[in-house]
Amino acid sequence: MQQDEEVGLPVRAGLATTGLYLALRQIGRGELQDAFMQETVARVPAAQRIVHVARDGLGWEPRDTAPVGIIFHVARCGSTLLSQSLKRLDGPVVYAEPQPVNEILAPPHKWPRADLVAALRTLGGAFARHARGSYILKLSSWNTLYCDVVAEAFPQTPWVLSLRDPVEVGVSLLASPPGWFQGTAEAARGLVARVDSDHASKSREAFVASVYGAFCAAAAGLDASRGRLVPYESLPAAVWDIVAPHFSLSVDPSQRERIAEGARRHAKAAIGTVAEFKSDVASKQGSASTELRRAIDSRARPQLERLLYLHVATMPP
Repeated sequence: MQQDEEVGLPVRAGLATTGLYLALRQIGRGELQDAFMQETVARVPAAQRIVHVARDGLGWEPRDTAPVGIIFHVARCGSTLLSQSLKRLDGPVVYAEPQPVNEILAPPHKWPRADLVAALRTLGGAFARHARGSYILKLSSWNTLYCDVVAEAFPQTPWVLSLRDPVEVGVSLLASPPGWFQGTAEAARGLVARVDSDHASKSREAFVASVYGAFCAAAAGLDASRGRLVPYESLPAAVWDIVAPHFSLSVDPSQRERIAEGARRHAKAAIGTVAEFKSDVASKQGSASTELRRAIDSRARPQLERLLYLHVATMPP
């Protein structure tokens, strides 16, 4: 624990003309049991220090400081259950939706792509030192739009994409939009423009369908041999059938039992609380409007079908 505290958890990142600034908090890796890393940062008081890496010193990290796995996702699709389940294994530390990754990837990009890639590698080195070994990155949904940059930063790392029926994702996003959907900040406007550059989405339904389609299109550009798709309906068994083997992790019978038991509870419940998981598939499908379904069929499903075709050889039966 003392070594964890000395190294520090990267909690913020800032790109400046002179290089990369990282804020490191003295939070041990054992504290990372919340659904999201930033919840741990808010929950655990800790001292902080700032380190600076000069621009010409970025990216010079040993290959073994890359994550052993990366989780991309399309939002509201079971990715939190996946990352929380992986925490039940005796192995890699899981960093769930870390803010520093967001801050490096957030548009507009004032650094060239090669420098963003180098900054991600340096951040990966900081996570490896905090983990004192192997680790997994579970990223924010919008990071999937820049999955090619992440994949370039860690070219040997296998990845998975967590998926769910676009109608169900759309219903959830309409009911509770993420902040960047309607944000006025420069980064939010940049993300919206990346999804809907020609302003063709004339309704909220069209926009959420475009978001899903953009996620799938971005993932379709990656090397399929390095990736696996994780359908929502395959959870939790996909943890030991698909994800763990792809990340070269082993799952013994007792761990499998713990993962299955954990899946009966809500993955996003706060520490110290227990909420029973209840399937919402029927309710989401039943509440989907005709307008949403039409938008999904025209803007999301073609991209999803192309992605599935690219991965047909590795999809579960």
